[in-house]
Amino acid sequence: MVLKLIKSMVEAITRPIQHLIITYLRSLFGFPSVTHHDHVQDDHVKFLIEDSTEVEKNKLIYDSTRVYLFSKTNFELCVGGYKCDDQYQGVKLKWTILVDKTNFWKKSFELRFDEKHRGLVFDSYIPYVESKAKEIKSMKRTLYMHTFSQWSDDVNWETKSLDHRSTFETIFMKEEVKHGLTHDLDRFITRKDFYTRVGRPWTINYLVHGLPGTGKTSLVAAMANYLNSDVYNLPLKQVVKSDFDPRRLPLEVMDGSIILVEDIDCSLEGSTFALSQLLRSLGGLYSIDGGVVIFTTNNIERLDKRLLSRMHRDIYMGHCCFKGFKTLASNYLDLSDDNHRLYPHIKRLIDGQVVTPGQVAEELMKSQDVDVALEGLVRTLEMIKRV
Repeated sequence: MVLKLIKSMVEAITRPIQHLIITYLRSLFGFPSVTHHDHVQDDHVKFLIEDSTEVEKNKLIYDSTRVYLFSKTNFELCVGGYKCDDQYQGVKLKWTILVDKTNFWKKSFELRFDEKHRGLVFDSYIPYVESKAKEIKSMKRTLYMHTFSQWSDDVNWETKSLDHRSTFETIFMKEEVKHGLTHDLDRFITRKDFYTRVGRPWTINYLVHGLPGTGKTSLVAAMANYLNSDVYNLPLKQVVKSDFDPRRLPLEVMDGSIILVEDIDCSLEGSTFALSQLLRSLGGLYSIDGGVVIFTTNNIERLDKRLLSRMHRDIYMGHCCFKGFKTLASNYLDLSDDNHRLYPHIKRLIDGQVVTPGQVAEELMKSQDVDVALEGLVRTLEMIKRV
């Protein structure tokens, strides 16, 4: 009798009121909060997940969704972003990655599903996405740096663990450049079907330039850690001296790897042919599926314009500014307080093209004592200013 009464009470409540009650109970007990939802045609629900730093639970759902979705490759281009289908316990779900037109690095995730599966989606599927994201992160494999040493009938690569801990959070780059680059990478890894459809190799080229010590190597490591990819290093001088045949690359290099060609401005007299041959191979029949090719140089002005035209993006790694110093101070000294007594002095000294991030990092590593390390940096900056 009591069960019948409860059932009749629930059925008497209109669907919108039921929805409000469920949403309130979810927020009360810490279940995923719906950033935005509404009914669409054919009784389907739209669930929008946006990046939010204000509510920790929302940020967790956003980060988990990003890891989960970018582990998939069945994306298709659509209006406003990319879409892919998923299936959970026999239920079909449709995801869309929405890209903000005014801030192209800003993404949100939209999930559409039949309303009759609302309980399954919020009580089981969303927690499944979170647990799957944790599993993907925990499965992050050991990355390796493979350096070409000679080319003969038996290809020889010197392999060692890529222990560089750089990430996009620990290196300093202008925010718009950093966001633009991560957007590029996110977009690239989800577009295999697009590249296949238009008949183009699934590769992308970057040129990273700047003086020694400006963070070019750290950026490559950050990209490797971001993509969970091995790095294959092709020193151009070594390539020129050997019987280099880039057609062998697909046989030796794993798909989805980073191919690094450093210091392409060095010994250009003897390497022009090898470089052009390498570029043709990496962008033609012998390309690496999902390959990210990174060229580095200290002197971009020495490069041929035809070479530059082949780059998807060139990234300048410049001198260290005060904001970059604060990032390094946070990483090396765990210093997050902006009110240290030496900060105004350092800001005045570091303005302009004075030191590279590498030079600053070297000073900060000399002592774990914050005052001692910063005083040493001040002395170095003063000495450089006097020269």
